[in-house]
Amino acid sequence: MNLEKPYIVSVYAILRNEKGEFLLLRRSENSRTNPGKWDLPGGKVNPDESLKEGVVREVWEETGISIVPGDIAGGVNFELPEKKVIAIVFNGGYIVADVKLSYEHSEYAWLSLEDILGMNTLPSYFRDFFERFANESKKPSEFPI
Repeated sequence: MNLEKPYIVSVYAILRNEKGEFLLLRRSENSRTNPGKWDLPGGKVNPDESLKEGVVREVWEETGISIVPGDIAGGVNFELPEKKVIAIVFNGGYIVADVKLSYEHSEYAWLSLEDILGMNTLPSYFRDFFERFANESKKPSEFPI
């Protein structure tokens, strides 16, 4: 009997405003995974979608913002109680739009990279992603892979 957890693919987007701040969403307290924690907009890819279609749908469902995803900004792997997740993070671009949260999240914030790195309510896999981003010597408009 194989007790290995199944893998799923999730997609997320890095969205920034005109000040260069990043959009984070706080998961609702009744969320099955990471209740009350902050994360990027995104989620599971449906079997009939491409990765880019999935991230466009997830961002729209969670924020009411329509994006045109750019290149892959990076990725993270993490485990949940019943599955392993491969998370692909897309560059979602610069956003000038109002956020309309879904029931999945209780609040949102536009935060500087420094503020994000100081958070203790960000899951470790997204903290690692932003630390790699901070350590890159690239221009601020580019993302590490």
